[in-house]
Amino acid sequence: MEDALAIDKANGNDYWEQSVQKEMGKVKVAYEPNEKRTPSDVQSGLAPELAQYQRITCHLIFNVKMDFTRKARFVANGSRTETPSSLTYSSVVSRESVKLAFLIAALNDLDIMACDIGNAYLNAQYREKVWFKAGKECGIDEGKVCIVVRALYGLKSSGASWSAMF
Repeated sequence: MEDALAIDKANGNDYWEQSVQKEMGKVKVAYEPNEKRTPSDVQSGLAPELAQYQRITCHLIFNVKMDFTRKARFVANGSRTETPSSLTYSSVVSRESVKLAFLIAALNDLDIMACDIGNAYLNAQYREKVWFKAGKECGIDEGKVCIVVRALYGLKSSGASWSAMF
């Protein structure tokens, strides 16, 4: 995050800072800060209520979109978690199925409608027990233990959580 803010400073703008604020404003629903415990409490076993929780790390991914707007995405490093025993992967529509649907619509003179659900995973409750230590991007929650309550991009079963909710 510091590198992105340094680019803003060098260019005399705040594009990356705005993209981080926009993303973190949306992603706040995905975690609940635990005011009672510190990360060292959890790691040293002094928080028995969090003993079943796995620690993850989270970070921001930055991208410049085709229209030159900046996009920051808050993601979990799910590769460091154990694979849950529940369903991990969600299905994907095949290209052939989409082509067939378009053909049927064209033959029957049907209108086709589509939509994009922004930050889709954040709408789904997350079943696995994970926590992370909030970084600078989390604002006033920096340094706190944060319990993940909604599916974050990057976690192994987020796709399945979204699919089950949808």
